Amino acid sequence: MWTKIIPAIGIALLLQGCGGFEYSPNQSFSGDTRTAINKENIKRLQESPGDKRIRFVLTGDSQRAYKDAVDLVDAVNKLPEVDFVFLAGDISDFGLSQEMEWVDQIFSKLHIPYFGVIGNHDMVSTGQKSYKRMFGDLDFSFIYQGVKFVCHNTNSRETSFDGSVPDLPWLKEQFLPENGVDAYVAVAHIPPGSGDFDPILNDNYVSIVNKSPNTLAALYAHNHTSEVFFPGNQLAIPYIVTDAIENRKFVLIEIVNGKLKYENITY
Repeated sequence: MWTKIIPAIGIALLLQGCGGFEYSPNQSFSGDTRTAINKENIKRLQESPGDKRIRFVLTGDSQRAYKDAVDLVDAVNKLPEVDFVFLAGDISDFGLSQEMEWVDQIFSKLHIPYFGVIGNHDMVSTGQKSYKRMFGDLDFSFIYQGVKFVCHNTNSRETSFDGSVPDLPWLKEQFLPENGVDAYVAVAHIPPGSGDFDPILNDNYVSIVNKSPNTLAALYAHNHTSEVFFPGNQLAIPYIVTDAIENRKFVLIEIVNGKLKYENITY
């Protein structure tokens, strides 16, 4: 027992200013926990002036890499004209609200909005409850400068591959033609083809994402390595996987005139 408690106290002492202790490891939130972070940051982003270029960062798997996360935030803050950041899942390691609060306090130092997408580690213990309270719905979307970002839960193993995750009917509706939407980008944690993605749903999922002629890319984390692949024999749509924060890499993505380009950044 003490071997679990002592490291947690040590992390808390190292991260002074990260709020009070969580007295029970099963506590799902404290009185000063931030709520509705994604909704708040969508509003903040949509109220920003913006321009014809969308520039954003894809990262993920913050888990216990707190020092590396601090350095990532510093690196992103030095980049010019970045609009927002996607933290694509595994915000926590053990699904504890204290972990999510520590990560939020680091990412709140960004000069721009960030959006937390749920990962498989965020669904263990009381993590799903904590995620919903802090960040919001597991499946959500928003439109920015004519691009619809469809953020969704692909953590199939955590629902025992029961066919409910990812929510294909919801996804299909999100990718339908819509006024004010010129292009689509999918964002999730676990990419299709992974052993943690429901294999029965894999082909239908790819078909939904690829079906729209205006889908620009699908973005993921989870694999702790950088990767780009093209499922469904549709070479026009890259499925981009970002490296883990502990490996000190992220993907910088830019959309201009309906064209998407990306590069891996080491910090």
